[in-house]
Amino acid sequence: QFEEENPDIKIEMENVSDEAMKDKLSVIASGGEMPDIYFTWTGERTVRFARNDMALDLTPYFEEDPEWAESFLPAFFNNVTYEGKTWAVPFRSSIMYMIYNKQVFEEYDLEIPETWDEFIAICDKLAETDVIPIAFGNSQPWYGSWWIGELNAMMVPKDVMTKDYTTGEGEFTDEAYVEAVQTFLDMNEKGYFGDHVNSKDYYQVREQFCAGQAAMMLDATAQFTQFDDGMGAENWGYFKVPVMEGAAGDPGTISGGAEAWIVSKNTKHPEEAIKFLKFMTSLEQGQKQTKEAGLPNTLVGGITAENATPATEEAYAEAAESYTNIADWLDCAIEASIADQYMVSLQEGLDGKSAEDVMADVQAAAAKVKAE
Repeated sequence: QFEEENPDIKIEMENVSDEAMKDKLSVIASGGEMPDIYFTWTGERTVRFARNDMALDLTPYFEEDPEWAESFLPAFFNNVTYEGKTWAVPFRSSIMYMIYNKQVFEEYDLEIPETWDEFIAICDKLAETDVIPIAFGNSQPWYGSWWIGELNAMMVPKDVMTKDYTTGEGEFTDEAYVEAVQTFLDMNEKGYFGDHVNSKDYYQVREQFCAGQAAMMLDATAQFTQFDDGMGAENWGYFKVPVMEGAAGDPGTISGGAEAWIVSKNTKHPEEAIKFLKFMTSLEQGQKQTKEAGLPNTLVGGITAENATPATEEAYAEAAESYTNIADWLDCAIEASIADQYMVSLQEGLDGKSAEDVMADVQAAAAKVKAE
């Protein structure tokens, strides 16, 4: 459609899968020849390209067209900024929730938990049955980072976490980080995740959940339609990640984030690239993206009863009322080498490494980044 409207512009697209994209971005960045437009996630995964002079400063384009800038939901638009400038265009969004199997909850007379203690009580009850309390697999360690990101937001003071997540300033020495990892490891030790978690990936355990073999699963709104397809919309529900009472974190923060497009600093076609991105993030295209692909957009008024499933529409409405901050997923929020160490050490923790040693690894990685 864009090419029909702009016959002098041709778009060449290369499709890359999720995990492969991370490697591909590193390879092409080291070679210095970035595509005119390239995909990234928000937070640090956007900022690193800006910091390394590989991203075009989009601030002037948004200033010239304030209507375009104001068309994005602020929670996602704010996560593509760095040093007061805007470096990417968010197009797809996700907010974290706990998914649950309605039939399992009914069979075991379970109610939606409102607190962390109630949530743990449900896990304890289910651990005595043939049903896995929580579907979880960590052979691709980004999934473990979702969990620890949630626990950090709940347990670590907000100002401490903000400082530690800032590249070059992080130390990760607050004891609450160790407590968060210990909470996660305790859940595994008690059998809440089933067995052999490091040998299963996210997609395997999602199939387990859809088949009724697990009661709950931490997941994001971008995946909601997968549960509709896998088990029927009437058979699953979602609830807010329960609040941990008395914890030092911010109860108004939930993990999530956006996926975005960056324009290369060295593109020979900046005007054409901006024109294409304006087209792709128009309300018409954003709503079409959600309706046809089931992927939530990042636009004000972009998610409605006409283009989204009831669960997706309700989840975004609830998020607007219940949360004051949407924090980027851990592996997108902190500097890449620290994130990589965090995820690897969490994997080792699930195999027996202590929470203290996990965080010692993270602190060492952070100290190296700070020194550099």
